[in-house]
Amino acid sequence: MKKLTYILSVAILLMACPLRSNAVPKGYVLQPDSSNFITSSLIVVSPGENIYSALGHCAIRLECPMHDLDYCFSFGTNTATDADILKFFAGQLEAGYIAIPTQMIMQDYQTEGREVKQVELNLTLHEQQRMWEMLDKDMLEGDYRKFNYLNNNCSSMSLYATEWSLINEQIQFNKWPEPMTWNNGRCARFHGRHRPWLNFINVTLMGCLTDDFTDQEQRISPEVIIEVLNNASIVPNDSTPARPVLKAAPVTLLPLKHEITTSPFTPMVVFGILLALVVAITIIEWTTKWKLPAKAIDYLLFVAHVIISLLLLYMSTVACLFGMHWNWYLVVFNPIPAIAWLLWRKNKSYNNLYLVYTIVLIAFVAITPLSEQLDMEHQFITLALAVRCASNYLHSRKETQLR
Repeated sequence: MKKLTYILSVAILLMACPLRSNAVPKGYVLQPDSSNFITSSLIVVSPGENIYSALGHCAIRLECPMHDLDYCFSFGTNTATDADILKFFAGQLEAGYIAIPTQMIMQDYQTEGREVKQVELNLTLHEQQRMWEMLDKDMLEGDYRKFNYLNNNCSSMSLYATEWSLINEQIQFNKWPEPMTWNNGRCARFHGRHRPWLNFINVTLMGCLTDDFTDQEQRISPEVIIEVLNNASIVPNDSTPARPVLKAAPVTLLPLKHEITTSPFTPMVVFGILLALVVAITIIEWTTKWKLPAKAIDYLLFVAHVIISLLLLYMSTVACLFGMHWNWYLVVFNPIPAIAWLLWRKNKSYNNLYLVYTIVLIAFVAITPLSEQLDMEHQFITLALAVRCASNYLHSRKETQLR
C-alpha cells in the first residue's frame, strides 16, 4: 500500500502540466491555472473509545480528482493492541504517517459513530504538491518517532505537515484559545476533562512539566486546531500580502452518532471513597476490639504503595513518557518505606518512622496549591496513607506506655 501510494503520487507531483485522463470524475473541471489539481484539507474527528483517540483525531486529506486519488495521511501507530498501551505509557510507542484511502477511514468512523469535520487549507498548487511528496517520503521511512500527547501527536504533526509544505512562507498564529495560554498541566486537564482517568494518569506522569509552558504547537489538540488555524495567517517572506490559513468554513462529513460517556466512578469519587473507608476502619480500630479490618487495609495499602512506587520510579527515570522531569508524587510513592520495613522493622525505634512519614505526608498535602501537578484526587490517597501511619504510630506509643 505504501509503495503503491508513493509511486502514484510522485508521478502526479512530477507533472508540471497535468493532462486529462479517462479517470476524471463527472463534473470535475481543471482550472486553467491547475489550482484545483490537488486539494489539501484538515480532517478533525471527535473522540473515540481507545486511549489513542481519547482526545479526538486529526489527519491531512489529499485529493487529486483527475487521477482518482484520495488519501488521508494520519499520524499514529500501525497497530492497536493491548501491548501498545503499555508501550504508550512507557514512552516507546512507535508512530508515523499512514496513508489510508479516505473512503476506508470514513467507513471506520461512521461505524464508530464519530463526527468528522473537514476544512480546506489555503495552500498553493506547488505547496500542495510538496506536502504530498513530503508525506509520502516520511511515511516510507517508517515509524521512527515516539507518540505522546505533548510532542508528537496527530494534531501537532498535521500542523507541522502544513508548515513544512510552505514555500518561502510561514504561519503566523494571531490568537490562541485561552486554554492554550495556560501551563501544561492546566491545559492538559482542559483537553482531557471528559476522560478523568486518562487525565489522572497523564498528570501523575507529567511531573513538574505540568508547571511549564511547552510550545503551543506541540500540545495543540483536535478540539481547538480549527479555531487556532482560523485565527492564523500564511505570511510570505517578501512584501506579498498575507492570506488566511483556511480557505473556507469547516464542513461536516459525518455527524456525531456516538458520544463518549464518562463513568461516575471518577478518580475523585474512587479515592474519596478510599479515604472515607480508611477513616471509618481507623475509627472502628480505636473504638472497638475488632482490629482485623485495620490490619487488612494496612497490608493492602503497603502492597499497593510498593507497586505504585516502583512503577512511578520506572516511569520517571527510565520510560520518560513526557521526558525526564522531577515528579512530585515521588515524595509519597518511593521505595524508601519498603526498604526501611525490610531492614529495620524489628528495631525498637522503627515505629518512629510512622511519625516521620505522617509529617511528610501532611506537609505534602499542605503544598498542594504550589504545583499544578498536585490535586485532591491524588491527595486523597496521601491522606489515607497519613491516617494509617498516624494510627500505627499512636498504637505503638500506647503499647510502649503499657509495658
